[in-house]
Amino acid sequence: MTYVLEKLDTNSITLTTQMKDKPLVLIIDDSPVNLMLLYNILEKHDLRVVLANSGEQGLTLAKQSPPDIVLLDVIMPGWDGYETCRRFKQDASLEKIPILFLSALGDTENKVRALQAGGVDYVSKPFQKEELLARVETHAELAHLRQNLEREVTNQTERIQLLYEALQLSYDKAEQASILKTEFLRNISHEFLTPMNIVLGMTEMLIEDTKLTEEQHHLASGVMKASQQLMDILTNMLNFSQQFKREFEQIITQFQVHEIVNQVIKRFSSNVQAKQLQITTEIAPQLYTFLSGNRDYIDKVLSKLIDNAIKFTQKGQIMIRVQTEKNRDEKLLVRFEVIDTGIGITEEKQVDLFDIFSQVDGSSTRIYDGMGMGLAVAKMLTESMGGQIGVNSPSGKGSTFWFNVPLKVPD
Repeated sequence: MTYVLEKLDTNSITLTTQMKDKPLVLIIDDSPVNLMLLYNILEKHDLRVVLANSGEQGLTLAKQSPPDIVLLDVIMPGWDGYETCRRFKQDASLEKIPILFLSALGDTENKVRALQAGGVDYVSKPFQKEELLARVETHAELAHLRQNLEREVTNQTERIQLLYEALQLSYDKAEQASILKTEFLRNISHEFLTPMNIVLGMTEMLIEDTKLTEEQHHLASGVMKASQQLMDILTNMLNFSQQFKREFEQIITQFQVHEIVNQVIKRFSSNVQAKQLQITTEIAPQLYTFLSGNRDYIDKVLSKLIDNAIKFTQKGQIMIRVQTEKNRDEKLLVRFEVIDTGIGITEEKQVDLFDIFSQVDGSSTRIYDGMGMGLAVAKMLTESMGGQIGVNSPSGKGSTFWFNVPLKVPD
């Protein structure tokens, strides 16, 4: 491997290599001895290296050729390491580059200052070669993974946006042709699910299998949350199109009501804890037995109602009540209620609440996300099981969403 030394000015030297695929490390230190020591260690491990003897010089070089990682000394004339780090973080093109501090100041106070300035790690001098290399390689790999993830999310988001715009345009043109509209919606939803599964899978691997800093974990969690929300929208779109084509399959199995309720509560436990809400249940004693019906659809409808309750309840509690109403054609009519202490719904909004794209707050400044498809899908699922769905909600006093379904008691 041949290195070419290029004289930039009287105070800096850049060392480059023809292997541009290797990570580029920028070392900023006012000590020529430290610079050459670090260079000798890193170049033996196939890393490209750029040297700078001041913070000002390092920032200039970084703008010319952004590095993959920065090794930064703390005590330097002019800008010290903390100021240099802050300058990097103030530049939009450099703010995401990981910065590792190198310093003989190994006390806790200086380590905290380094992290508060934007550093991702702190290595005390004199450093161990193996430890330094491990940290550099780890953070370079994390940066590489983050860049790939952001690129993939951007690409998939652009693709989804283009597909969604195409969907909207086709939907408007085919307003009088419901068969064409729903067929197109169904096909596009299928196409959306594949890239979204990739985004969710990659993000989950990044969170669970990679050691991230607090900031990186926060960013990855934001991607995961947004991806899950989009996946829910796509699933609702697919369910909606299937209903119009009468593709809902009634898969009848035996189950116990309390098992469904407990499973749904567990699924939303993190959302409930995040908003410090209380969730309680009240199940009629006679329902602690096996019943026969479409377990999957009941789970989906109950989940959508609970998700709605959590979304619109800022404080207080949510109750899930299940009771029997009456027998119908040798079947037991079971009523599920989700009672919250949320914002309530005006009578005007209740009229079309279960219509497609209907929202409690349809303004451009609304704080509750979603496309208004969840309740429409819940209604379709409920009616496909031979049941009914509705809401009782005095404005400002919470809401009671309910649905009932006929279930058979096995012999």
